Amino acid sequence: MNTQRIKLPYGISNFKRLVRDGYHYVDKTKYIEHLEESDEPYFFFLRPRRFGKSLFVSQLRYYYGLEHKENFDEIFGKYYIGKHPTARANTYHVLYFEFSRIDTSTTDSTVHGFLNNVKDGIKGFIERYGQISDTDKREILSDTKPNTMLMKLFNAYGKSQIFVIIDEYDHFANEILAFNFKGFQSFVGENGFVRKFYETIKAATGDGIVEFFFGTGITPITLDSMTSGFNITKNFSTQKSLHDMLGFTHQEVEQLVSSILPNQNHAALMQEIKQLYNGYLFSRHASESIYNPDMVLYYLNEFQKNDIPPDELIDTNIASDYGKIKKLFALQEPFRNSLVLEELMALNQTRAFLTRQFSFERDFNRNDFVSLLFYLGLVSIKSAFLNQLNFSIPNYVIKELYREFFLYFIKNQNKLDFDTVSVSDALIKLAESNTIEPFLDIIDNALKTLSNQDYKKFDEKYIKALFVGFTSLSKLYFIKSEPEIESKYPDILLLYRPPFYPKYQFLFELKYLSKASEKGLKTKTDEAVAQVKKYLQLEEIQSLKNLKAYVLIFVGSKIKVIQEISL
Repeated sequence: MNTQRIKLPYGISNFKRLVRDGYHYVDKTKYIEHLEESDEPYFFFLRPRRFGKSLFVSQLRYYYGLEHKENFDEIFGKYYIGKHPTARANTYHVLYFEFSRIDTSTTDSTVHGFLNNVKDGIKGFIERYGQISDTDKREILSDTKPNTMLMKLFNAYGKSQIFVIIDEYDHFANEILAFNFKGFQSFVGENGFVRKFYETIKAATGDGIVEFFFGTGITPITLDSMTSGFNITKNFSTQKSLHDMLGFTHQEVEQLVSSILPNQNHAALMQEIKQLYNGYLFSRHASESIYNPDMVLYYLNEFQKNDIPPDELIDTNIASDYGKIKKLFALQEPFRNSLVLEELMALNQTRAFLTRQFSFERDFNRNDFVSLLFYLGLVSIKSAFLNQLNFSIPNYVIKELYREFFLYFIKNQNKLDFDTVSVSDALIKLAESNTIEPFLDIIDNALKTLSNQDYKKFDEKYIKALFVGFTSLSKLYFIKSEPEIESKYPDILLLYRPPFYPKYQFLFELKYLSKASEKGLKTKTDEAVAQVKKYLQLEEIQSLKNLKAYVLIFVGSKIKVIQEISL
């Protein structure tokens, strides 16, 4: 057991507490200096869920809030910005709002929740800075409209230098958008309460009251609609210079691993963490992809406590966040979105133009949908093709989510009859006793149901996507789809995923024939068997313990050949 324990700030979003309680911090304070050097006073910075936005916002609050001036060295002394402070440190009245805690189940609860969050932010501001009478305070806080409440605050503090910080500006709006499109439009429309809120902030910048603005969120899908009244901001999310401001670089993860787990095989552990959580590129000009910081901290925290990888590759709190994204696949045109989903499942990439600002005054098209996946962290920039971008699934963990999304989507669209428990039971029989029939029965049932859909065109890639989708439900294996092994590409490998070590590992070669080509079944079978025998001679494949190999051949929507292969 590793006796050296380093406190990792997993789930910690208050910067002062992080410092006070001795949590390890990957120093991102140099980016405060970078932000000021940009000479832009108002901007947004977008990143996917659980990417460190709230901790960075907390850092800004402690750095710029004049109430923390006496504690500057205590909070920032050992970090970059503490050794290189800027002239603006602790010089502002910070007005902070956070919009993730709003009940969006009804129109009334959304309006009421937004008002209460604005009220909480204003009340906290008054308690921190005082300077106004009790009468003015009651007058401000008793108002029933967010924009007029804010206007009264600005009038009361007209001679102050105010820095407005908004965390998760779009959280509630993204949830509404997924199930209540008309409601969303009314909130952010010309007379909507959200737009009027931002119009008030813009007016205060013109009056010299609000000097700086920093807002975080996930997507720009609401940026145009919500902030049309605040069109002086810049979206810095794809800027090369700020690419690493949130998230961990490879070097930062290596330093974490060597500090936290000094007795482990660093090369092997780094390879696993890279495969699981790396792969995010938010600027086409950035040279290095970054890791999801929350997931890395979760993994290392669990490993440090138990000396083995965690049972779940994503913490349940993060998984529930991603679970909400399922609804967005039904946004506007579900069939078009399903084609993008199937393309990513089959090819692991898709090409599109990146939408930098969404507008619901025009149609929500395919480029918009792929761009939405990008901002959510479900695809990442792989390469550029002229003025288009090639997007791919960033890492293994997100690929597993896609498999779940894929099954969820086709189950709901096509009324597939299966449950996760029965699939898991079938996979355990396969894993422990090499009994493949129960699992193939589930695949067969799914294909029969899907074959009734006129639009569905079966091919090998689609069946493979279905196969790995069901396989992923068990969480027993690392699933490798067409991995390159000595310049050869077996279709599917099911490999041990620590800490789970079932009895068998598997190699599957899947082939497909249309019904019109069924007469070529024997030839196709012979080709597949020969292929698998060549795979089994590869050194890397031979090193896999307890490996079972199968050829599976589908004709139309039916499986016709199930053949176990051995040398």
